[in-house]
Amino acid sequence: MLVVAIMSEGHFTQGGHFIVLRGVTSEGKILVADPASYGRSGQEWDLSIIMDESNKAAGAGGPYWAIGR
Repeated sequence: MLVVAIMSEGHFTQGGHFIVLRGVTSEGKILVADPASYGRSGQEWDLSIIMDESNKAAGAGGPYWAIGR
């Protein structure tokens, strides 16, 4: 399953931005697909960073949308 995350200012954006959470490593790190950065897409991220920087005010069911099964 993929999860689209709407992000606020932080590691991924200075304003607003979407990333895709595409997997979890055996150590519990989050793998992302960031359309704005190959570098960030190649990193492993702590879940706390993604949770802290997600846009809690996002409408339409956000800040997370699950895609797939």
